[in-house]
Amino acid sequence: MDKIRYRHEIKYRINGGTYHILRQRLNAVMQPDGHAKNGMYRVTSLYFDDIYGTAYKDKVNGALNRKKYRIRAYDLSPDVIHLEEKIKNDNVGYKKSITITGEQYRSLLSGNYEFLADEKYADTSGGDMFASHSAARLSPAVIVDYIREPYICRAGNVRITFDMKIAACVNGFDIFDAGNIYETVMEDNDIVLEVKYDNYIPDYILQMLTGISAAQESVSKYIMCSDRLHAKY
Repeated sequence: MDKIRYRHEIKYRINGGTYHILRQRLNAVMQPDGHAKNGMYRVTSLYFDDIYGTAYKDKVNGALNRKKYRIRAYDLSPDVIHLEEKIKNDNVGYKKSITITGEQYRSLLSGNYEFLADEKYADTSGGDMFASHSAARLSPAVIVDYIREPYICRAGNVRITFDMKIAACVNGFDIFDAGNIYETVMEDNDIVLEVKYDNYIPDYILQMLTGISAAQESVSKYIMCSDRLHAKY
């Protein structure tokens, strides 16, 4: 069974000037994520929604309790593919994640979710996805793509990320299709800053964030990319 760890998440939309100031500050007090090459990596996620558009509507309407499913890969590598469930309960959330094979990924793309009914996926993101699909027929909704620059701190389990070049795939739902066409959904100078932590943020990190020229807001890459895709059709 996946271990549930509730975390807080704060988001800001910042400009390039603020980004350069903050990254200099954070470099002095936090560690770059060891998974990042040259400090960054590419994140590509295929999101799913049901026949009622529940994930989209719940986010737009600000539902306190909501969830969504996605398949995620890094740097477009098919070697490690994650099936994730993001769950939001009021002002905290948590993520369940399992690793799936390329064959299983293709199965989900084709609309076959049956392998997730296996008992080994009970109480995981896979089992939950199968239950949601059985109830309301999930299907691919949009591919979200961006470059992430991550920083971590063990104290408070703090993770701060800069997400840039956020784009929606407007011609398909296969993460690994070389023919994918992406359209950006924010101005070139705009960046999404995300601050995630368990119970607290150390004071010295809070000081780094003090005075940034941006207001906290609910920036959703999923909604922005869904809207861009819907605008094409």
